[in-house]
Amino acid sequence: MDRSLVIFVGALLTFSSSWLGLILFPYWQLQDQPPYQDTAAGGEAYPRPLAGQALAGRRVYEANGCLNCHSQQVRSQKFGNWWEDGVMRTGADIRRGWGARRTVSRDYIYDRPTMLGTLRTGPDLANVGTRYSEAWHHVHLFNPRAVNGWSIMPPAPFWYAREKVVGGQKSDRALRLGREWTVDPGYRWTPTDDEWAAVVAAHGPALRDAFAATHPGVIDLESPSGLRQLYAFWLTTEEEDYQIVPAAEADALVAYLMELRKAETPLPEAKE
Repeated sequence: MDRSLVIFVGALLTFSSSWLGLILFPYWQLQDQPPYQDTAAGGEAYPRPLAGQALAGRRVYEANGCLNCHSQQVRSQKFGNWWEDGVMRTGADIRRGWGARRTVSRDYIYDRPTMLGTLRTGPDLANVGTRYSEAWHHVHLFNPRAVNGWSIMPPAPFWYAREKVVGGQKSDRALRLGREWTVDPGYRWTPTDDEWAAVVAAHGPALRDAFAATHPGVIDLESPSGLRQLYAFWLTTEEEDYQIVPAAEADALVAYLMELRKAETPLPEAKE
């Protein structure tokens, strides 16, 4: 007996009921959810719609697929594992410092689209605006390994420009990075033996004095160990004649990241 019609109708009803229950009904239920305002405390309404540079940065975030590696949802205290001192511990994003509470539907009422994300190749960003400064974000975007040597996030030097310093004064917007990250943007640069020998010949004593001003001990320029110390120090110093400055896309993206504070304002429905 041909049961194809029964199977088709059953599958249609199954998927239709799932769509109605998981998508349409929640949308109908939450579509008119207003911002929260603590009238007793006289606080501002939360959340607020993005505008200006932060809104442009959201478009950069979306266009470059950042949601493929980062989520924007702080989980309940009942979920989440992480490794600490070689031991897997069970807890929550809140204990990681990713937010003061779990995120709820009200946190996303102005998000179009809502970029919850499905993977955490990188950490959750729902509340990243409270964790780091603008300067940190720029350095991290330019080359994540400059702040986290173990990071697997790809660098984005195409959002920055390496410019000649004019008049001997670097821009206030220039990234404060050692030359090992700026000579060859996107990579960790090391000089050739001949390049390093030329640096020692021309600037050895000055570098030794600069090292002594911030480190204990004195470097012996005649010993291999002293030269190794000087080499490691020199790579962390800034280039004298060049600087790295952010382009419009980098400034916009950082402005958006600084606005991500979804789990900062207390909400009554966010209680565990």
